[in-house]
Amino acid sequence: MPFRIEADFPLESDWLPPDAFTQVYVSATEAIDVALEGVEDPAFQEVRVVDAETGVVVWRSTDEAD
Repeated sequence: MPFRIEADFPLESDWLPPDAFTQVYVSATEAIDVALEGVEDPAFQEVRVVDAETGVVVWRSTDEAD
């Protein structure tokens, strides 16, 4: 199942290339790791990993804030 990263703001990293946030990943775990690198505070800046085929959110950073 392919996964992609979504956010309502630009994602950026000091060490990842900009296209890292627009790629499709074969592993949700890998997509989550990359997504977390794109935000300063994932508990307040929501970033999501979605199933690229269905659009269903499989993980969101703000769910970790509990």
